[in-house]
Amino acid sequence: MKSAFSTSLDWDAIKNEYQKDLRVRVDNIWTAEHANMIGQSLAKKTQFGHAYTQDGRAIESSEQTLASMSLAERKQLFGNIYKDASKGVGFWYGRHMVNPSSPKILVDAKDYLNSEAALEKIRYISGRSDIKLASAQGTRYTAGNFLTRHNDILEREGRILAFVLSFTPKWHPDWGGLLQFYQNDGTPRDAWTPKFNSMTLFDVRHVHAVTYLPPFSPIQRLSITGWFRSC
Repeated sequence: MKSAFSTSLDWDAIKNEYQKDLRVRVDNIWTAEHANMIGQSLAKKTQFGHAYTQDGRAIESSEQTLASMSLAERKQLFGNIYKDASKGVGFWYGRHMVNPSSPKILVDAKDYLNSEAALEKIRYISGRSDIKLASAQGTRYTAGNFLTRHNDILEREGRILAFVLSFTPKWHPDWGGLLQFYQNDGTPRDAWTPKFNSMTLFDVRHVHAVTYLPPFSPIQRLSITGWFRSC
């Protein structure tokens, strides 16, 4: 099945909503069948690494690397992760950078996001004619995962808009994993619950976090995330 946004979307209405606060959530972004296929691929066919920080430095390790650690090494690892987090720095979640060896449906989705057909729609709703490409990764949050408060500005990558394509059905807000927005001074604004087959778009200047998933979170929070960029 070829990747493409649903043909039933009202891009004028999406643009109007985005321009109110430089953020929007688009429901039913794919056909239901296509969204289910992507979700199944993320859940069952995608190999995730673990993304985290140590003393503020971003690291990614494989499942095998973490499994081979001694109890003392794991204790030190998580002690450092939580030390960073206590200072408002860092993250702990699953990551799969989409690449040519990824499941085909993920490669196709990334290729579509980089197609002129998709990029032109994103330029239209954002008013940013300098958008040229999209980066994409599979993202998995499970119990214990989190992403601390930050913005996504990274000038060397030319990030303009962040996006979250969500593929987890029937998410309960008590399970954490909310996309929490903040004012620049850290005051909470509002939180968006993951919603199956939706695309969240927001300007990279928005301060945000993914809230902690407690031990009783029963399922994976799965998405394709990334940025629409100028370079």
